[in-house]
Amino acid sequence: MPNKTIYVADEDLPLLEEAQALTGGNLSAAVARALRGYVDGARDHQAGFGELTVQVGPPGAKRLKRFRGYEVARWQLPHADGRQVEMFIIYATKGGRYAVHCRKGPNRPWWADPVTWGLGWSDPRMDHRPPAPPHHRPDPRLQPIHQRIQHRIHQHWDFGGHGIQETLEVYDTLEQLQEHVPPELFQLVTEAGQEPRLEDLDI
Repeated sequence: MPNKTIYVADEDLPLLEEAQALTGGNLSAAVARALRGYVDGARDHQAGFGELTVQVGPPGAKRLKRFRGYEVARWQLPHADGRQVEMFIIYATKGGRYAVHCRKGPNRPWWADPVTWGLGWSDPRMDHRPPAPPHHRPDPRLQPIHQRIQHRIHQHWDFGGHGIQETLEVYDTLEQLQEHVPPELFQLVTEAGQEPRLEDLDI
């Protein structure tokens, strides 16, 4: 086995000793593992892959999933009643598969708009008000109420993903992917596949 001499700066010696301890005293194994990780990361970067972390699970019980890939397309699909929404993000993985991250939860613009609430507000200024036209601008006098509602919604549904159900599904082929995503999103995926994955620009 050939010998190589590695010069280490004094300030890096503690790091080297810690790496040696983590590999059971085998310094060459520690160096090789570090170099392998560096080379793999550089190759992935050149190929357009990055480290991705997504949340999965029901509200209040989130877990993290991590993998290497890149985003191909995304699509937001509101439900028929407007109160719920689904967000799909499709990633191409380093292993040549397709990972679909789906977020299902309340449609915040719908819930934050006083017009969509209709009757039933506790504020006396809302009593006996007829339903407003779909595109009617809210009464300026009700703006403080509107702002309080938006603040509560953002507090409840933004921080920690409360109210959001998240899943991650992985498919081996485009044919399998097509069966599980909206047709509009699949069209975006096929169009993205016709373009170069990574293009270096000399600009």
